[in-house]
Amino acid sequence: AYDVFGRDNTYNPSADPIVRVVAHEIRKKLESYYQNEGADDEIRMELPAGSYQPVFHRQLSSSIAEIKESTAPADTKTEAAVSRQSLTLGTIVLSLLTLALAATSVWLALSNRALRQKTGTIQDTARYGRLWAGFLKNSTPPVVILSNPPVPRLSNAHEPELLLKDSIPLSPESIKAFRQKLITNPQTLIGESGQKYPQPRLIFSNNSHTGLGEAIGLHYLTNFFWTVEREIVVKQSRTLSAEDLKNRNVIMLGGTWVNEWSGKLPDEEDFVYSISATIVNRNRQSGEEREYVPQFDSRTGSLLTDYALITMKPNLTAATRVMILSGIYSQGTQAAVEFVTDTNYLDQLNHRLGQANESGHFQALLKVGVENGIPTTISILALHKLP
Repeated sequence: AYDVFGRDNTYNPSADPIVRVVAHEIRKKLESYYQNEGADDEIRMELPAGSYQPVFHRQLSSSIAEIKESTAPADTKTEAAVSRQSLTLGTIVLSLLTLALAATSVWLALSNRALRQKTGTIQDTARYGRLWAGFLKNSTPPVVILSNPPVPRLSNAHEPELLLKDSIPLSPESIKAFRQKLITNPQTLIGESGQKYPQPRLIFSNNSHTGLGEAIGLHYLTNFFWTVEREIVVKQSRTLSAEDLKNRNVIMLGGTWVNEWSGKLPDEEDFVYSISATIVNRNRQSGEEREYVPQFDSRTGSLLTDYALITMKPNLTAATRVMILSGIYSQGTQAAVEFVTDTNYLDQLNHRLGQANESGHFQALLKVGVENGIPTTISILALHKLP
């Protein structure tokens, strides 16, 4: 904080989490780098969670022959070059055998993966604990539901009359404010000379948008299921059918306000969202609050603390489940998805589930620290069993 970010001796890490925020981002960047362009790097750097001290590992990707050749004396290299030139037929035979072995290995790997996708494996179930057991044992891909709430937008000159019929008129002051907020690059918009546009009105778009936290959450889930060699089916909330709920496990991103199906399932939950954008505790236990209210920066209005829920409940049939990952705000939804897909957080949750001997239906309440619109710290506050 002092040397990198210029903080003075009044710096308080509890009030200013800049170090944690950037360290979190560095870990994500390193993970992405080594999964892509850095996949063949011999030396790898890690920043372990809970620490700011880097750890270095050597990845033995180079062959022993390459290492020996790079360190051998000049005369030895010359002899090796002459020797290589003399290896003709033997080299060809060896190469063909190597190719055959490689092809066989690839075929076996693909066959093994296909078999695991069809049957599931005890190893996968055990590795990812109680939370994911029901999803990984089921060979049918789960449905991941992206919320698509109605989002207000300004009408344009070519809007069909059907949409304008249910639109909301705006005052000149409101139109000006909307344009300043919604049109990020007005200099790029070109109109014909002398063309008069009708006064814009407010229209609600029902099938065009989802939250930023939901979108990033889908990325986390995609990576998770790719890691466990499973497939998923992605749908928007308005296209989810009762048939999906009967026959598949379902993962919903977003809560009651942005996901219409979340209110159509049996409501026997301890933690529920209120109309005031809070989470109400209907079954208060020792040390718990009756209501959890988000916190904002009084100077900027930025979100500082969000709350989120991980809800596992029965589907329309007893054979399948619904997992709802939702925050009061979109940042909370992103944090909830991270909590069930990041191995460090997932271990915490599975440990709590193990202590409670819980493998069925439950709710976990999360507290989420937010910095500049990004969830940075996530902690579990409560775990309740559901009927």
